[in-house]
Amino acid sequence: MRAPRPPVLAIVFRPVRLIDRLPWWLAPLGIFALTRLADVFVIAHASQHQVAMDGSYGIHVETPKPADPGYFPVLSNWDGQWYETVARHGYPRDLPLTGPVPQTAWAFYPLYPAIVRLVMIITRLDFAPAASLVSLACAGAGMVLLYRMVLDRGGAFAAAITVLGLCALPSAPILQAAYTEGLALLLIVLLVWSLSRRSYDIALVTLLGLALTRPLVIAAAPLLLVHGLLRWRSSTVRQRWWMGGLLAASGVLVLLWPGVAAVVTGRRDAYFATQRAWGNQLELKHSYLGWLFGGGADGSSRDTAVTAVLVLLVLLVTVVVPAARVWPLELRLWALGYALYLMLALRPTSSIERYMLLVAIPWLPLTALAPAGTRRWVQALVFGVVLALGIRVQVGWVGHYLIPTSGSMLPP
Repeated sequence: MRAPRPPVLAIVFRPVRLIDRLPWWLAPLGIFALTRLADVFVIAHASQHQVAMDGSYGIHVETPKPADPGYFPVLSNWDGQWYETVARHGYPRDLPLTGPVPQTAWAFYPLYPAIVRLVMIITRLDFAPAASLVSLACAGAGMVLLYRMVLDRGGAFAAAITVLGLCALPSAPILQAAYTEGLALLLIVLLVWSLSRRSYDIALVTLLGLALTRPLVIAAAPLLLVHGLLRWRSSTVRQRWWMGGLLAASGVLVLLWPGVAAVVTGRRDAYFATQRAWGNQLELKHSYLGWLFGGGADGSSRDTAVTAVLVLLVLLVTVVVPAARVWPLELRLWALGYALYLMLALRPTSSIERYMLLVAIPWLPLTALAPAGTRRWVQALVFGVVLALGIRVQVGWVGHYLIPTSGSMLPP
């Protein structure tokens, strides 16, 4: 005789069963919409504590904002103001030809603000809602594609908990803000999908998009190399040429945006000099050595190195447990390669939690919590716990990073 289902879970069990009757793409979109809607309330509530942003704090402001500005103005905080500058005015042509340069828009890649500008023209929306619309559309499409990849390998629950785990990460509210994370996530998932299907023409276009979105092509190079080594023997001659061409293209595309900045401004190191302007402001010691070997703002190299090692170990465990096989091999390779890139190449700043979102998988082996064959009410319980914990940590992240307050001026 079948054991009765706990009555307390009946309200969450029926919706889980209904998923089986709906088109597959509604599940990831529903999860994404639910978590983003929850963060609308989180961000709107936290905005009550924001101070007036008028340039008096030494933070770049394209559009001044009053205290307690409401939901949409918060979405264009911090780097969002720089993307608004690019969307409205483009990039400056005149930079000092020698010596240090100030912070300029050249540190911010052009594809995202160009898309936002196009949406502003078509819809006549202001920058913040247009940028949020672009971010949401890109991130939502990325979640659908990620769900599809995992669904084919591990089933509905594994796919759904993967999407939910990503949507519940502390920094996931950035997916609805005027930041490039949504677009970058879509391009990363598309790159992984195209490599797993050996659609190398799509992979090349995706690499070009990444080269104009974020400095991520260098992080994709190890994935391309390992993919080529693993697939070489089973590939045709044409596919081998494609794999070699993609690896070579990644080396060229790393320098695409720095090259554009150099040509337009007449200064060969325009992009890198602009990047150094942020490091000078933060007064970071040994920042070029990254998390593993560099120090924080107080030179605490041992603490940051230990943190980096622990983070990498957590991710390594996440991708090697048997339950992680529901994720395509290329996705797991990307996660490890990208995390190592973060720890080796980037400065220890408050933005690390936002960067970690682009690992593109949950940072814990959530698929192991309810393996195939687990009762539906257990899966529903896991779902509810992950969702509740995720929203709770996002409340803290939004209040501490996304919202500039009198007690916290740390950018996301």
